[in-house]
Amino acid sequence: MLPEEFKNRMKALLKEDYDKFISSFDEPEVKSIRVNSEKIKVEDFVRISPFKLEKIPYTLDGFYVNESNLGNHPYHHAGLFYVQDPAAMMPANLIDLDSDMIVLDLCAAPGGKSGQIGSKLSKGILVSNEINPNRAKILFSNIERMGLKNTIILNNDSYTLAKKYPNTFDVIFIDAPCSGEGMFRKDPNAIKEWSLKKIEECAKIQKELLKNADIMLKDGGFIVYSTCTYSLEEDELQVSDFLKEHEYEVLEIENIKKYTSHGYVDDRINKELIKAIRFYPHIYKGEGQFACVLKKKGVLVKTKLDFNTNNIIDKYIENDVDIKLNAEIYNNYAYTKLPFDIKGMKIISSGVKLGEIKNDRFIYHHNFVTAYGNSFKNKLNLSLDDQRLVKYLHGYEITDESVLAGYGVILVNGYPLGLFKASNGTLKNHYPSGLRMVK
Repeated sequence: MLPEEFKNRMKALLKEDYDKFISSFDEPEVKSIRVNSEKIKVEDFVRISPFKLEKIPYTLDGFYVNESNLGNHPYHHAGLFYVQDPAAMMPANLIDLDSDMIVLDLCAAPGGKSGQIGSKLSKGILVSNEINPNRAKILFSNIERMGLKNTIILNNDSYTLAKKYPNTFDVIFIDAPCSGEGMFRKDPNAIKEWSLKKIEECAKIQKELLKNADIMLKDGGFIVYSTCTYSLEEDELQVSDFLKEHEYEVLEIENIKKYTSHGYVDDRINKELIKAIRFYPHIYKGEGQFACVLKKKGVLVKTKLDFNTNNIIDKYIENDVDIKLNAEIYNNYAYTKLPFDIKGMKIISSGVKLGEIKNDRFIYHHNFVTAYGNSFKNKLNLSLDDQRLVKYLHGYEITDESVLAGYGVILVNGYPLGLFKASNGTLKNHYPSGLRMVK
């Protein structure tokens, strides 16, 4: 049951649209997926998809679906798609990212937005940060599954980041912790946890995030600020207060405007925030969201990034990988040469985790497979209807006489899933236990 105080606030906000808004809570939850273009082209996914897909109009890679239990599908295990609410796909599409930008996703878990952002930065760097250690592990798992390569995952607070990285990033995404009003329809716990006190607490955190983001952003750079709440204190009022103390322009968002409501303004709020956007479930298919794009005063000067093109992994492999990376080796990671120092930070991962050396042997990490699995010479490609595929995802050994002895990669319709080690036609399962199917 919705809190009365919340309903009263929404009546004041929506006025004549309030009844339509309340009626939307009787509608079923919208299911949708985003195709991971880091792994597969959208048109290729449409061609091989076992799901009935309905295009989400304001994003190139999003689709409404009706299927349940999507997380157990082999294509999900292979990182070909990410289960994501339509509204959550919106912030990463509000700005055209150049492929060579340096971008910070400040509050990144669980990783859906980072996946979108990272797939656009083929020559750039994404720093994906999450302050909560447990959520940072979930973030890594999703980034790993999506096969992002030039991504650094950190577990720091915004103050520590601002002290370390002033004037560093071209774009900063702030999907701020919030009171979660936009999630009420799909998450009963969000209703239970809601209160005016929580709104006040979240607003303090958001103010700190915006202040520290300004320190880290280059002149001429962009902040994409978003929440999944309707509260003015966390949305337009929050940004309006920020604009009083910092020189930013609020940008118009033309590409998505016709699918949303505009920002709310009154005598307390900067009139430019009419350019912000609000997603309401009675207007479009999905949950609630607020977002705006802010451009910092000045001219953006991008940092020239140094990409090496050397065969740098040979010392770690036997005879089953033939690979060249635009990367360098550091502590058994492969990543783009960084223009900033990450020493002293709480690092979850720094690029692609290749593996580790044990007893003078190199042991592959699952991250190596998700990012570069197609480069292995020893592979076994399974179709969706091959019974061995589900058996492998449950953690069991499978058999095949065609594979070579030693390490290799299982693929589903040509897309890497995980490792095996073959001997006499028996493939020992090296799919990580925490990722295996349990049903």
